[in-house]
Amino acid sequence: MLNQNTLDTFMNTFIGYGDFNADTWFIGMEEGGGNSLEDVQTRIGIWAERGGRILEDCAEYHHAIGVGHLFTPPVRAAQRTWDWLMRAQLLSEGKAHDITTSKVMQGERWLRSGSKTCGIELLPLPSPKTSVWHYNQFSNDPILRNRASYKAAMLPTRITAIKNAINTHKPRNVVFYSKQYQAHWQQIAGKDFVEVDGLQVTHSRDTSFFCTMHPAAQIKGAGKKIAYWENIGRRLAGSE
Repeated sequence: MLNQNTLDTFMNTFIGYGDFNADTWFIGMEEGGGNSLEDVQTRIGIWAERGGRILEDCAEYHHAIGVGHLFTPPVRAAQRTWDWLMRAQLLSEGKAHDITTSKVMQGERWLRSGSKTCGIELLPLPSPKTSVWHYNQFSNDPILRNRASYKAAMLPTRITAIKNAINTHKPRNVVFYSKQYQAHWQQIAGKDFVEVDGLQVTHSRDTSFFCTMHPAAQIKGAGKKIAYWENIGRRLAGSE
């Protein structure tokens, strides 16, 4: 079983990877992984050993848990969710933004401490997919009995923590990826989204918020996915 104290601290502290000083924060639902008790014990244990940070250095952390190949140059394949987020980030910085440059970015600076890139997860525990729930086998914690009880317990505090981080650090842009969770994204943004050129968009005084499709989602039609994420990158550059 998972150590309860370490598990509680992890769920209530860790929110993602990278650098709060990034102009753009990318926010998703939850991290992949967590296929076995051993995997989760390693992830949470290494996080605690490294100081229990709110934001981890993604490359250093993944090297520590034994999956550093994702960040070891030359990167052979961009991680499929990060690829499109990196391309949008690169375009917003006025840089080349194809698959080659996204792989270089992944190997050199993506979600690193001090990198001006930031990736946050709404829910803290890694899971292979939303239809799978292993944590009732890994812990006796009643909130982990099933995914519904977990979400009911964690979403209010996580939404508040992310809102507070945004209010404190004032990123220029926040990109919420996955329209499936738009209701949660609107709670964080504090305003309803309106559709602008195929994107859901809203603004506060300091931050522009965008709700996009999940990067792994397919778009029918040659070149349409590239065009979609290029549109996002241009909007991040101008905060339109």
